[in-house]
Amino acid sequence: MAVREVVLIGDARLRQVAQAVDPAEQDWRQDAMDLAETLADLKARLGFGRGLAGPQIGSRWRLIAFDCRLGTFVAVNPRITWRSDETFSVLDDCFSIPGRKVPVMRSQAVAFECLDLDGQIRGFERLEPDLAELVQHEVDHLDGILMVDRVQA
Repeated sequence: MAVREVVLIGDARLRQVAQAVDPAEQDWRQDAMDLAETLADLKARLGFGRGLAGPQIGSRWRLIAFDCRLGTFVAVNPRITWRSDETFSVLDDCFSIPGRKVPVMRSQAVAFECLDLDGQIRGFERLEPDLAELVQHEVDHLDGILMVDRVQA
């Protein structure tokens, strides 16, 4: 495992759509371990950090490391399966855009599913607003979307 540098806004890798992981292959596993290690390092050094997406460390894979009330794990091929019609405004921040917070609209609740590192399906239903916002932010990273693309007018 290795701690990697966080990729910052302006780097083209943040705008690329991440590739789905084939769980039968092994070439994505090092990135998954590095992603978890990098999030743990950020949290230890900065005192915060609930999630980090693969593109934020230069990985091409659909991976998100979480360390929050959802648990501490790497989500493989995460996808949002449901969004509430209700939305709310939140001041969003991001490791890849340090020192900046912007207002964005997010769904108030979401459900998502993913695989864990053992290939088991994990599902999360009707996440509360703070976790729903986190999941939406990180999944956006996997689709090449940054919070600045969603600034509320």
